[in-house]
Amino acid sequence: MGLLAASTNYAAIIRPLQWFVVVLIFLFFLRVVRAVYVETRPGGRRKDRRQGGSRRALTLEVIEPVERQGERFTLAPGTEMSIGRSAMCEIAIADDVYASTVHAKVFADGSQLLIEDLQSTNGTYVNTERVVVPTRVARGDVVQVGGTIFEVAR
Repeated sequence: MGLLAASTNYAAIIRPLQWFVVVLIFLFFLRVVRAVYVETRPGGRRKDRRQGGSRRALTLEVIEPVERQGERFTLAPGTEMSIGRSAMCEIAIADDVYASTVHAKVFADGSQLLIEDLQSTNGTYVNTERVVVPTRVARGDVVQVGGTIFEVAR
């Protein structure tokens, strides 16, 4: 009779653990679907092709992480801003463990706005392509620095 009671208790422990695993798998699936949507959503690769359009101020708007979504950083023509975990960076993303201390910089070079990776550990990406040389960014581009994702706006 003792074996029967032990197996009943064992089943009572296993059932909640099974549900917990199912919930974790479901949450992981939702996260993957959201990441795919952010990468493939319409307008993610729009370019500002108007004459002189890049002489206006550049704004980086946080789209991920959700806690900082909507936060905006504006870069005036002829200036530069650094991005990283350091409090000395103009765009400080201190809570991002995937960002380097000084990860990247955004700057104006003539009439073009560029982003440059500063030899970061995890890289900088523009529209899912890794930045290896200073790369032009335009309105609608998606920029990823560590785990933080920005959309370029004007």
